[in-house]
Amino acid sequence: MQKEKGRTANGTTQLEQGQNITKYELVATHLLEQGALGVSALSGLAGLHDLNLRNSIGLLRRNHGVAITDAFFEHQHSGGGTTRFKRYWLADREQAHKLVALINHWRHQRQAAPLADDYAAILCARTPAVTPLPPAA
Repeated sequence: MQKEKGRTANGTTQLEQGQNITKYELVATHLLEQGALGVSALSGLAGLHDLNLRNSIGLLRRNHGVAITDAFFEHQHSGGGTTRFKRYWLADREQAHKLVALINHWRHQRQAAPLADDYAAILCARTPAVTPLPPAA
């Protein structure tokens, strides 16, 4: 079922044949879109159908040098108990610009158009310019 040109009913983008978007590009875009709110295993599962978001985050950190901050949070599940998840977000706006360049590199490799400049600026603006210091002990 087509919703509008190039988009399916579930909100995913249809790619031209041979244009395989990687899981890492999806995770990087998800990080930018969520900005200061951050992403977690819950949002990765719901939005990306990614069962192991932390591996993708680890790859962005190790292989591409993107500074991603994390912190635990508690989530109350449907059974009434609580569980802990990690939330991840970009360290600062410089990292957001670095991630946009990386996404555009991956898009170039699969012969797709780069992110539009105005859209990239909106995505980068969602990340704070500087990460606040943690509270003093």
